[in-house]
Amino acid sequence: MAHETYNLTVVSPMFLNGATSNQPEFRAASVRGQLRYWLRAIEGAKRESLEDIRTVETAFLGSTQMGSMVSVRVYGHDNLKVAESFMLPHRGEKKSPAKAIQPGSGFRVDSVTRPGVKIPVVYKKARGAWFLLGGLGKRSRRMFGAFDPFPPEEIKSPMQLVKRIKEELSEIVGEVAPIRVPNFPTLHPAYSWVVVGRTQEYKEPQKLIIDLFNRLLRSEKYRPHERSFGYTARNERRASPLIAQMRKVGGNYLPVLTVMRSNAPGDKIEWEVLNNFMNDAIQLWDGVTVWGGELR
Repeated sequence: MAHETYNLTVVSPMFLNGATSNQPEFRAASVRGQLRYWLRAIEGAKRESLEDIRTVETAFLGSTQMGSMVSVRVYGHDNLKVAESFMLPHRGEKKSPAKAIQPGSGFRVDSVTRPGVKIPVVYKKARGAWFLLGGLGKRSRRMFGAFDPFPPEEIKSPMQLVKRIKEELSEIVGEVAPIRVPNFPTLHPAYSWVVVGRTQEYKEPQKLIIDLFNRLLRSEKYRPHERSFGYTARNERRASPLIAQMRKVGGNYLPVLTVMRSNAPGDKIEWEVLNNFMNDAIQLWDGVTVWGGELR
C-alpha cells in the first residue's frame, strides 16, 4: 500500500458544502472531481479521442462499474474557520453572502492505494496540475477556493512561483501529439495559455477578486462579450474556458490564469476575446506566460 499526504492552506474563501447546504466542509468527492478534470486536461494533450481519455481515467480513478486504484481522503485541521463571505464582492458587500471556509484554514489530502499498488504516475500528474492551477468549491474559476500547496520557505518571490509552475507544468504534460482543436479542454500548448502575475500590490484576496471583475471581466471592453467567459441560458450551459485562480507568496496574492481552448458543438466562445483578455491581464498584473500562448 502506498500513501501520500499533502497539507494545504486555504487562501481565498472556499464555498464547499456537504450534505448540509449551509455548513461548509471538506469533501473527498470534490477533490476527486478536480483530479478527474485535470487528468483529462493532461491526457487530452496526447490523444484526440475522448473515449481513450475516459479509459485512462477509469483505469486510475474508477467509474460506477470499477473501483479506483487510489482512495482520496480529506481532513480539516483544527484551525478550521467558517464565516460568511460574499460571492460577488465586486457588486458590494450585500450581494450573495454565503458561509465559506476562511483563509488560513488548513486541510490535508491523503492518497492511499490498495496493498501492493503504487500511486500511478498519471494520478500524481493530475494532482500536480490541480495544485498549480486549480481551486476547490463553487466559483473556483473566479479566484475563490484558492489554496497554497507550497511550504512558505520554498516560494518567496513572484519569480520563484513563475519558475516553479513553468518547470512543473513542462514535466507534468510532457511530450504532446499534433492534434486538431479538441472538443474538450486540454493543456496542449497549442490550445492553452497559462499566465502568472507578478504584481505585489494585493495584500488581501478580496481586492484581487474585485479587480479581476471591475478592471477586466466586467469592464466596458469585455462585458459585451460575457458569453465568451461561460454561460447558462435555457438549455445551454458552457463552463468558463478561463480558470482564474490565485496563489499567496509572502504577503502578496498573485493571479494565476489558465485558458484552455476547445471546440464543443454549438460553442459561442469568441477565442480572440480570450486572447485579448490574457494580453490585458499580462499588462495589468505584470504577467508572465509560463505555458502555451495565444490560442490558435
